[in-house]
Amino acid sequence: MLTLNDIIDSNENLEMKRALAVKMILLDFRTEDICAVLDVSDSFVSKWKIIDEDQGASALQLHYKGGTGFLTEAEREVVIYHLKNQPHCTVEELKDYIERHYGVVYQSRQSYYDLLKEARLSWHRTQAVNPKHDEAQVLLRRQEINAKLEAHQAEIVSGEVIVFVEDECHLVWGDTLGYVWGRRNERTEVPIQNVKQRQTYYGVLNLDNQEFILNPYASGNGECTVEFIQYLRGLYPDKKLILIWDGATYHHGKKMQAYLGQVNQGLEEKDWKVTCLLLAPNAPEQNPVEDVWLRGKNFLRSHFYENNTFQKVKMSFFNFLNNKVFNLGKCGWYMNIPQPE
Repeated sequence: MLTLNDIIDSNENLEMKRALAVKMILLDFRTEDICAVLDVSDSFVSKWKIIDEDQGASALQLHYKGGTGFLTEAEREVVIYHLKNQPHCTVEELKDYIERHYGVVYQSRQSYYDLLKEARLSWHRTQAVNPKHDEAQVLLRRQEINAKLEAHQAEIVSGEVIVFVEDECHLVWGDTLGYVWGRRNERTEVPIQNVKQRQTYYGVLNLDNQEFILNPYASGNGECTVEFIQYLRGLYPDKKLILIWDGATYHHGKKMQAYLGQVNQGLEEKDWKVTCLLLAPNAPEQNPVEDVWLRGKNFLRSHFYENNTFQKVKMSFFNFLNNKVFNLGKCGWYMNIPQPE
């Protein structure tokens, strides 16, 4: 004959909790102590005590067919109320909640889906969020950048100072892969010899006319960063440049500091040939160049059939973006300077 100890010694954790709850009641443990030890609710304890008294120890087993394997209407209402007060919930979390509080385990996952649906929770993809993101710091840094730009307002309006937002992109051949309409049950294959083939681009968006300029480099490092600024100075030889960018190490490393010291040597800060302003950390969405890179990669995905070599991928990406104008609302965050009438 099956005993409580037989169930306790089994591998089923839920059965173990049911049996332990009943046995501890029989040993005169207080209900609150049982709940604390087994991490269950008092309703769980009382429910399985009654079932054991009425139907015997066999009714505590998961495969037992004689007892109810579902929530009562009152219990269901409590579960729905619980779900409505949760920002999100997985099926496993719901399963664990019902199991711990009511000792019910549904055989079909559909039963859990029905509860989630009744609570008006929908299935959607999670979004990555940097826990170090500080919105107050983002707004403060933006104010600091605008204060710097306002100090050069007359020169910016006259064209003596060019303001750029800068970023790097590391393009790989796999960036061409995306979604297309195709025949059912047939794969749409794109021939890629080396999905890890890589090309680094440095790019800047002119905040005045919103023209985008990019140039390819071997990688993102101090040496290439200096080369890119030299390239920009070659395009604008008689202009002072202001660069707004993130805090990547090579943006403020030894090579970059040495270069800035050289080009700005002997000049007052207001007369520097190259000025660098840092965006707030952990907030890439504040950089409008990120949106430009995304447009370029979306273009590649929609024209994957034309780019059957990585050389063609690079050429398509460069030609789609270089010297093009992108009207991005984010530019207004950093360049709200009135134009001459």
